[in-house]
Amino acid sequence: MPLPLHMGCRHIVVTLFAFVSVARLNAWSIEGHKTVGELARSRLTAATRAQVVKLLGNDDLAEVAVWADQVRDSTRHRGPLKDDPEAKAFAKDFPKNPEWHFVDQPLGLKAYAYDGKFSRDDDVVHIIDLCVAVLEGKPSKITRSQAIRLLVHFVGDIHQPLHCATGYYDLTKLDAPTLVTNPAKVDPKTGDRGANSLYLTKSQELHAYWDDKLVKKLDGNGYDELADNLMRKNPAGWKMAGDYHQWAGAWATESAAIAEKAYRGVSFGTATLDEKRELDRIEIKLAPSYEKTNEAVVANQLAKAGLRLADLLNHIQWH
Repeated sequence: MPLPLHMGCRHIVVTLFAFVSVARLNAWSIEGHKTVGELARSRLTAATRAQVVKLLGNDDLAEVAVWADQVRDSTRHRGPLKDDPEAKAFAKDFPKNPEWHFVDQPLGLKAYAYDGKFSRDDDVVHIIDLCVAVLEGKPSKITRSQAIRLLVHFVGDIHQPLHCATGYYDLTKLDAPTLVTNPAKVDPKTGDRGANSLYLTKSQELHAYWDDKLVKKLDGNGYDELADNLMRKNPAGWKMAGDYHQWAGAWATESAAIAEKAYRGVSFGTATLDEKRELDRIEIKLAPSYEKTNEAVVANQLAKAGLRLADLLNHIQWH
């Protein structure tokens, strides 16, 4: 029986502005990630729970849900792990870990391909698979304790649609940019980094709007209550079939399709380029119905992430 509930970062580029932008990127807010962890905790089998406790000392998946972001932030001497020896060692062993949180698929791509043009061997799909492999006994510099912490986070990340897709544009007319959804015609220089280059205001990106504002619209009295509410939601289609080692690729495909819908209701204004003639920012406006429509999408994605995380953990052949 389930227990009663109590309840990432895009490409690093060389310009200072882009570096500052990257430094504040997370998939979902802290509340969102902890919601996913708490929802999953409530669905663990007794055998899986024992494995989790063996690695973490307890079954509090919410507590470790943001460890991957905190490790990333520690490399910039920020956050609670900035002086943590384990975080320092991890960042030294895996200096590219900030790039593990996403995969930049064009909006028109029909399916994630492990060896495709838009995948990387260190994208969020491959890292989820690696974490599963480590928990099943694969030798790695990533410890089993780190693997479960990373897995809790990245299953949350992959269900944030804007961590699985990027808008690319025809910037021939900077005052009238248009989306390019044909994967064969996208120009990498015009990518918006998962909507991080789309600005609602001077400082608020559309990506952050999804990470934080839409989550907080759902949040009542904390992540535990939100997890309880989402548990009752039980969204259709969350249950996965087939080999669980392939689930992450299917999740990336699904999230990219949802991301395509997230760009609907967005009106594009003036685009500006950086000194390399690459996309810097595009001013945007949202349709009046955008918030209400996508609040429901966020609720579904958080619920699916938590339920699927538990299901994945329960399927793992623990070493």
